[in-house]
Amino acid sequence: MTDVTTRVFAPPGDFLALKSSEPLLFELAEKLWEPAATGNAGNAIVIEVVRSAPRSKDFGEYREDIDFLEGAGRVEAAALPPPPPRGVVDPTFSFEEKQRWKHEVSEFRCEVPGAFDVRIDLVSARIRAVLAPPLSLSLSKKSPSSLSSSLMSFLARTLLEAPAAVLLARRGWRALHAGGVSGPKGAVVVRGGSGAGKSTLVAAAHAAGLTVLGDESLLVARVDPGALAASVRELTLRADSAVLLGILASTAPAFSGGEEKRRVELFEGSNPGTREARRVTTLLLGPRAPGPARLVPLEPAQFLLEFAKGEIPQEHVDGGAASIARAWAEAGGTRLDGASDLAGAVSLLKGLVS
Repeated sequence: MTDVTTRVFAPPGDFLALKSSEPLLFELAEKLWEPAATGNAGNAIVIEVVRSAPRSKDFGEYREDIDFLEGAGRVEAAALPPPPPRGVVDPTFSFEEKQRWKHEVSEFRCEVPGAFDVRIDLVSARIRAVLAPPLSLSLSKKSPSSLSSSLMSFLARTLLEAPAAVLLARRGWRALHAGGVSGPKGAVVVRGGSGAGKSTLVAAAHAAGLTVLGDESLLVARVDPGALAASVRELTLRADSAVLLGILASTAPAFSGGEEKRRVELFEGSNPGTREARRVTTLLLGPRAPGPARLVPLEPAQFLLEFAKGEIPQEHVDGGAASIARAWAEAGGTRLDGASDLAGAVSLLKGLVS
């Protein structure tokens, strides 16, 4: 690889060295993490992004005589009002639908056939992303202003943010299945089982002016459980929820969690300051109906039982979820009931962080 540049960034509580000949990637990284001095790179996470040799068998079949980033079809949500028409076909949904993660003992792998292959070495804390020629050629002749916000978000999320989060969650942080919103006073963690309404509530809070840390995953500091950071800072929700909130027209097609969803764009206005916050409290989602929305105080033992309803296998590295729960339970906790009253639930959230 020629003309390789190395720049060091500072994800919360860590350092990361990005090596690439693709200038666009550094511009995307600046929206995620603060720049850091090169001298801090001694024990840093390393992300190396390289171009594959032409016709690499690793990427399947592709044509080199088309603009790769404008060659995929779009998907519309069936039986729902269509979003505004787009002047250029956006391939983001196609990429997301084809994306595959493979988890092994010492390595994670993320691949979009025909586009890129990312390998995360858990032992050496090194990430190597290999770009297929059509993708690298397209990136080299484009600037962020010429890409759709959804495509910029996808590239940053898949090549930089998610791989880094895998390693951060094995260093100074623990991974947690939860959403989070923040305001002037700090952040509220929103936790519940699948289908409990985390994403809908976070989206409603975002529409009301609160900052989103994430809708499905957060990082919690190992040495300070009050310190929170974004893992993968995104917001996707079901189309019917987007219709309920009146935001369908401002969302983009997304494929997340094995199903078609709608994505609320967060990346365009992203900056490193939106990725950290101090925890004010944790709201465990209880029965959504009947309303009105209300906060129910929980004793530590109750908090632990309710907290466990949101557990998923991915957060059990080093007993992460249980450790976080014990630390937070000491101060008691709160359950949010009646969140079908979204306006009332958002008002309660705003009151906690504003």
